[in-house]
Amino acid sequence: MTRAGVLNTIDSLLGSVSTPTFAAVFRGEPLMIPTTPIVAFWLTQHEEDFTTLGDASTTAEFTIRCYWRMPTAQDVRESLELEVWNAIAGIKSALRGDAALSGNCTDSRPGFASTGYIDLSGITFKVASVPYFVDIYGSETITP
Repeated sequence: MTRAGVLNTIDSLLGSVSTPTFAAVFRGEPLMIPTTPIVAFWLTQHEEDFTTLGDASTTAEFTIRCYWRMPTAQDVRESLELEVWNAIAGIKSALRGDAALSGNCTDSRPGFASTGYIDLSGITFKVASVPYFVDIYGSETITP
């Protein structure tokens, strides 16, 4: 089990989502978005769940966020809602399909998704966010 393996597997699983097909998968919160739709993920929180005499078990929370440039035409904005819903369902399905992240964690699970809008550099984007929790038992060795 490795932290790098967790990141690589999340990246690969997000890249496998086909409805919609994301133009890019970014590691880290983007400061600019060259094209849409894209999906990005980053570490949001890290906590120790419990410790033993020899190790600590942790949960890492990631934010997975999809971005779409907001179109001005109403009919296009209406069809975007289905694409957002499909993206959330596709992401959750891909992540649940490999809950052990290729053997790099003990378990993982997506949380409740939310949607909204973000302004970046004066451009409005529709976003869908999915929290993702990764549990690793015995992730950190404790030496006396």
